[in-house]
Amino acid sequence: MIARKLFRRAFANPISAAYLGVVGTVTVFEVAAAFIEGPQEFAGLWVLMTTSPTALLFLGVAEAIGGGAGPEGLLFVILAVSAFIQSLALGLLWEVLRSGRENPGRPRHS
Repeated sequence: MIARKLFRRAFANPISAAYLGVVGTVTVFEVAAAFIEGPQEFAGLWVLMTTSPTALLFLGVAEAIGGGAGPEGLLFVILAVSAFIQSLALGLLWEVLRSGRENPGRPRHS
């Protein structure tokens, strides 16, 4: 039940789907550019920008704990978790915005 609600809030609404579409498109573009042009210095910058500020927070915490950037696989995990958390936050925002439109003439009781 909880997994179903999380899935709905994180993936199955227009705002979250649009955000994840942008993150996915940027990721595919960056991977394709890396294969076509070879390794680049700023190769993941756009993906990091689409998942910030959450990714920047997690990277800062990982650097403070590990004393360095850490393994490269950790960066991918941080980016994926950041995209999920922000998608979930956008889904919750969508739910809050939609809940006020259900019965506009009746006051809501908490």
